[in-house]
Amino acid sequence: MMKVRLFSRAAAVLAAGLVGGSIVSGPADAAPSFEACPEGSVVAGHGVRCAVVDVPMNYADPDGRKIQVTVSRIAATGQRRGVLFANPGGPGADGLDFWGLRTDAFPAELSAHYDRIAVQPRGLRWSTPLNCANDEHGQVSLGGGDRNAIKKACDEADPGYLDTITTENTARDMDAVRAALGLDRIGYLGTSYGTYLGAVYASLFPDRVERMVLDSNVNPDWVWTEEFAQQQVAGKQRLDDLFAWIAEHSAEYHLGDTALQVYQNWVRLAVDQGGGWYANLTPPPASLADLPGALPEPLAEIARDGYTGSLEQTGKLQNLLRTLISRGATTQGPLLGATSVASYTRTYWPAFARAMADTLADPANVQRLRTIERATATDPTGRFVFAAITCNENAVPARLDVIGSAIATIASGGNAMDARADLVRSGMACGAWQPVTTPVRISGAGLATPPLIVQSRHDALTKFEGGPAMSRALHGSLLTVEGGDHGNFGRGNRVVDDAVMEYLATGRVSITEAAQAPIPGR
Repeated sequence: MMKVRLFSRAAAVLAAGLVGGSIVSGPADAAPSFEACPEGSVVAGHGVRCAVVDVPMNYADPDGRKIQVTVSRIAATGQRRGVLFANPGGPGADGLDFWGLRTDAFPAELSAHYDRIAVQPRGLRWSTPLNCANDEHGQVSLGGGDRNAIKKACDEADPGYLDTITTENTARDMDAVRAALGLDRIGYLGTSYGTYLGAVYASLFPDRVERMVLDSNVNPDWVWTEEFAQQQVAGKQRLDDLFAWIAEHSAEYHLGDTALQVYQNWVRLAVDQGGGWYANLTPPPASLADLPGALPEPLAEIARDGYTGSLEQTGKLQNLLRTLISRGATTQGPLLGATSVASYTRTYWPAFARAMADTLADPANVQRLRTIERATATDPTGRFVFAAITCNENAVPARLDVIGSAIATIASGGNAMDARADLVRSGMACGAWQPVTTPVRISGAGLATPPLIVQSRHDALTKFEGGPAMSRALHGSLLTVEGGDHGNFGRGNRVVDDAVMEYLATGRVSITEAAQAPIPGR
């Protein structure tokens, strides 16, 4: 972790920026200096500068051990109206280059009038990273997917730190950065998990929020098991939309004239790449003769002998569950990983269709699929933080009774995503890792301006219900966007972008619905 030097008092005051015309008074020489960012953390050419801020590891012991979080900033190019903090989601996504990577995608007005700040969440690289490696290659056994192995390795490497990786503490870190910059109030833009982080911040520090935009929302009533179970349901709908779009462009991609034909080609590729029963997304077939290949162990054993709940069977199911709910099931071939990425936004659909066509013509030609698959790849610390957040604060009780339902769905050739949803609800993803905290109750009481809540109807990662639920909890203004893009602001949707900028400037929301974003170049 690189710690930057302090610069002059005048420069420090200027770096803090203005929000609502106010700066909290305090010793100016305590303000952090924004200089060069850690190597590899940001792309050059966007004016991103970084600083390091010390924060308490445990806010219950503010005078105890300190950790360091890295903060990035891009200064407004014109007359400053305010300061916007941001988080891209995850949990576990790097945040330092959030603004830099989106400079050209967001309206020019944003760059002109707002200082843009991103706090790298604690536990990630460049912010006192979680050290959860336990082998000579610097990886957790089983590729980082075993939650119990992650917890054991983290606890041994840095006792006590893992238990502090929560959304509440990440929000408190953000407020510590606000204070270090001398800011009275801040604006905020959060996407995906970043919406939940923003909601927690608003609930803890409502008087420090100027305006808040939450885009593609976590349902505060589903934290966390039900959120990921519902993600499977939403994902199926979005894949149907994807296959239908490809069919509409059959003259270009030659993957089928109907959604069913495209799906059949997709299944053929998935099976060829080892996807097996993962490819079964249709309703249960009429007979067992329609099973999509051999039933995987340990479900085959359990289907034959019945689930007894033994420790041995539970362990086997945990291993299977890690595979079933892993994003994109990348161990099963690049097609499934690329399909998962394509479900995020229609921006990927033309590239995905072309990649599918390439591989259908030549099964060895998977280069385009692998490129798409890697688009959302994360650093290992991202996986550790994801596990920590979702297990440390999961508020949804485990339901072992749904394991039988999942097995029956798979054994009958039913929808693989329904089975995945039930296996998520079983609670086995966290295994013996028990919550260490109760999530903050989300409330909009005390907010001077209601947040703007943006949600698309067919979002594959944060199901639509999350938008209305977040709007109710925070007393926000809901803007419903057609289609299913995950992250609507900055997608080239002029109506949405204008609504967000109007809200940031005035606090008003003048529309409640918008069409989906166009596909770039079409």
